[in-house]
Amino acid sequence: MLIDVFNGRDHKNATPAGRFHFLRPPTPGERVELNGKILVVTRAWHQPGICYAGAKFAILISDQIPATATSEPAFPVHDEVREVIQP
Repeated sequence: MLIDVFNGRDHKNATPAGRFHFLRPPTPGERVELNGKILVVTRAWHQPGICYAGAKFAILISDQIPATATSEPAFPVHDEVREVIQP
C-alpha cells in the first residue's frame, strides 16, 4: 500500500517525507523504520479521492515518543499463576 508520510509534531507544520510502500497501514503509536531511523506514528488518516493517482492513506511520524506510549498499560498483566507482574 502506498502511503504519504509527513514528519513533524502536527499535520499543519509537518514536512512531507515522501511516499512509501507498507504491507498494511501503520496505526498511531506504532514504530516504523524509515531511512534507518525508528520513528513513531502519531496520526493516521484516509485521504479519500478517486480523482488523482497516488496514496489514499497518510501518516504523521515523529521521533518523539508520545506520552501515551510510555504510560502504564490500562490493565494489569498476569503470569500463569494469576500473580500481577510488576514492571
